[in-house]
Amino acid sequence: MLIVQCDFDDTITDGNVSTAIREAFSPDGWTSMEDEYEAGKYSVEESNIRQFALVTAGQKEIEDFILGMVVVRYDFDQFVNYCYGENIRLVIVSSGLDIYIKPTIELLGFDHLEMHSGTAQVTGSDGIKVEYTNPSGEVITRGFKESYLRHFKSQGDTVIYVGDGLSDIVPAKEADFVIARSTLEEHFKENGLPYSSFNTFGDVGKHVIEIKKQLNE
Repeated sequence: MLIVQCDFDDTITDGNVSTAIREAFSPDGWTSMEDEYEAGKYSVEESNIRQFALVTAGQKEIEDFILGMVVVRYDFDQFVNYCYGENIRLVIVSSGLDIYIKPTIELLGFDHLEMHSGTAQVTGSDGIKVEYTNPSGEVITRGFKESYLRHFKSQGDTVIYVGDGLSDIVPAKEADFVIARSTLEEHFKENGLPYSSFNTFGDVGKHVIEIKKQLNE
């Protein structure tokens, strides 16, 4: 089967929702934690567990904030419909959190979309507790996106990876095809690795059509 494994923050959305939540509701300490993640001291999963523990806002406050600020990248709805029409399995795999990904997808009317992300428990004064599990249901603290990519590949599926960030580099390198922007694109370009670039999901759709033609030749 042809699978499109797609990141969420700054890929499906125009802007990083996770960062916006931390900027709005976290004390200043989260930025030094983010620097440590970017320096390679922690995995993205470990970093999110640490950083979201600082967020003491309530569930409704977070949801109201998300729905007031989230912007979905142009033509995403058309791309979802294209995938369903062509029997392409579109899967959102994000190291972000279900508390903002799910409401965004539901707002678009795509409740049926397959989604895997960090699960969040909003506790209020004790912060947001975050947990990641791999396709086997085991709790993990690193390699979340890779675990799904490897699971799909182990089933014999062809995987097109769509992403933008630092946490997308490892799984994208193991995918069959890569559609990239921002940090992920820069990494692939600098290292001479094959990829296609995108700005909108109209671009993504054109690349997927070309890939399908290539696979059918």
